[in-house]
Amino acid sequence: MLREVGKRDRTAEEEFLARHHRAMPRVMLRYAIEKFEPQRRAQYLTGVV
Repeated sequence: MLREVGKRDRTAEEEFLARHHRAMPRVMLRYAIEKFEPQRRAQYLTGVV
């Protein structure tokens, strides 16, 4: 669902992820950020957002 929201409104997806990325299941996070640039994706995966 998050991935689809990101296709239409990237800002809304980023705002949601900024608040919830640490508590999200890893698989859910990976699907949500799969279309992000590699550097931005790495930031989310390491928790440096």
